[in-house]
Amino acid sequence: MSELGIRTIVAIGLLAVLALIVWLGGWFQVCALTAFSIVAVTEMRRMFKKKDIDICLPPLLLVAAAQYAVLFKLGRYLPLVYVAAFTWIMIDRIVTKGRKTEDTVASVFIMIYPLALLLCFGLFGFDRTDVSRVALLMVFAGPSMADNNAYLFGRKFGKHKLCPSISPNKTVEGYAAGLVGGPMGGILVYFLQKLWGLNVHWGWLIGLGLVGAVVGQFGDLFASTFKRWAGIKDFGTLFPKHGGVMDRLDSAMVFAPIVAAFFYYVIR
Repeated sequence: MSELGIRTIVAIGLLAVLALIVWLGGWFQVCALTAFSIVAVTEMRRMFKKKDIDICLPPLLLVAAAQYAVLFKLGRYLPLVYVAAFTWIMIDRIVTKGRKTEDTVASVFIMIYPLALLLCFGLFGFDRTDVSRVALLMVFAGPSMADNNAYLFGRKFGKHKLCPSISPNKTVEGYAAGLVGGPMGGILVYFLQKLWGLNVHWGWLIGLGLVGAVVGQFGDLFASTFKRWAGIKDFGTLFPKHGGVMDRLDSAMVFAPIVAAFFYYVIR
């Protein structure tokens, strides 16, 4: 099967998982996001290992395993999870023989990128309110449509390299196509919201989709800087031809806080 065919099949499977998360919410969303977060932490650990940096893994797995469940049922206690993990990392630096400062810095970094950003996926959908579902769809629609457009158009028509030292396959033509794809994601969400009888103005969603295209492609390039630094092509291999969890969510997770702020302050 061709690379494009494999990518398409995997993409359909991921869309099915997203559809279930949006539709079911609740504990299904908690379990799915928890699994993704745990895998993301292990992928980051693998990347840092390539540079002989050994992160303090247990507290990071604690955050990944607990943050969505705590947010879902005991939201006000969520900061305690991060405080406990940070304290653990500090104590580990003091008492663990051979623990380097680089290890500790990398461990704290992972608490922010990706864990705190991935946590933003839990700000939507848990309560299964219709507007919350629309917000969750928007988090993925803008960056995903931008990414797909950039890949397909850049693969066929791309001639001018965008950032060859960071991501040699990305082109200016693909980036421009991505800027068209983001608003297309907004249009898609505009029609999907009708399933719940909502009518968030199409202008808001198209504009948010454009922001998602810009921010999402920036997030993808930011993630690529780490992959080039570590000398790896992808963070993981969970999704054939798509890479790992970090490769799939690097765009959406930097867009999620923006969507959260927009829906909280503007839509609601």
